[in-house]
Amino acid sequence: MSKNQLCKVLGIKKPVIQGPMAWVSTAPLAAAVSEAGGLGVLGVGFAPIDVMISQIEDTKKLTNQPFGINVVMIPEMLDAVTEVALKEKPPVIYADTVLGLDVNLCKKYFGIWHNGGMKIIVKASTLDDAVIAEAGGADVVIVKGWEGGGHVTFEATTVLVPQAADRLSIPVVASGGIADGRGMAAAVALGADGFEMGTVFLACSEGTIPEAAKQAVVNAKDMENVITGLSTGEPCRQIKNKLSDELLQIERTYLAAEAAEKMKDVAEGSLKKAMLEGDVENGAVMAGQIAPLVTSIRPVAEIIDTALEECRQVLQNMTQFNF
Repeated sequence: MSKNQLCKVLGIKKPVIQGPMAWVSTAPLAAAVSEAGGLGVLGVGFAPIDVMISQIEDTKKLTNQPFGINVVMIPEMLDAVTEVALKEKPPVIYADTVLGLDVNLCKKYFGIWHNGGMKIIVKASTLDDAVIAEAGGADVVIVKGWEGGGHVTFEATTVLVPQAADRLSIPVVASGGIADGRGMAAAVALGADGFEMGTVFLACSEGTIPEAAKQAVVNAKDMENVITGLSTGEPCRQIKNKLSDELLQIERTYLAAEAAEKMKDVAEGSLKKAMLEGDVENGAVMAGQIAPLVTSIRPVAEIIDTALEECRQVLQNMTQFNF
């Protein structure tokens, strides 16, 4: 049994959590991560209930190790998801937050999920939400910096992790900007108990996304990562392409309200277009700033084990640093 606190809480062997990504984190990927000793998480937060159920059942067929499902903390969605969770009993609920987490909402549903035998992880992008998550009963808090792919705020991982480590008594997981053992070691130095990675798993052998989407990550270069959607209040980090150019042009041309309306028409279905259909120019390839560090498609176990071994080496080398 690992001595790592995150591993003890979640019942996993290695302190690595795979970030849930819509259309990406399906049963084969989540199961592969769990089989490799980490925690795989199904990206089913906005999926229809029947899809959520089938993904949970498919994952159970592929692994008997702990895995999670992501749940979006939107009040009107929680009763239906809770009904599924209590019936299917995924070992972990991964609560994806919107800004301004409600402590009473957390206490209500976290209590129900705990009574159902599930552990609870909360992903927060602000210190306030991280503190509320613990007060609401979370077992683990992930703090995601703006380096990460997908929906972001504007604080860096290097800022959020030490603040969370100082304030919380439960395990803190660093997310955003972690591609290898160097990023992991930096997170340890900041006070993290574990690591969440998403972008690196876009380019894994077991992933079911189209080859073109995997190659878009592998081929990404420095400064080819942009944030769109500021006008909508939901900024999103993705790899620069024809779609992002069009979205940014809209935001430069129109005032916020009009830009947001026009962007909806352009962006609707864009993630599915990239991650299911393989159109990586007109679809959204949501990946973090570390995409240039992802240089090849590798098996999940290799990604995890290589990064952890590199982390150990870097931490050992740190003791030799001269002041």
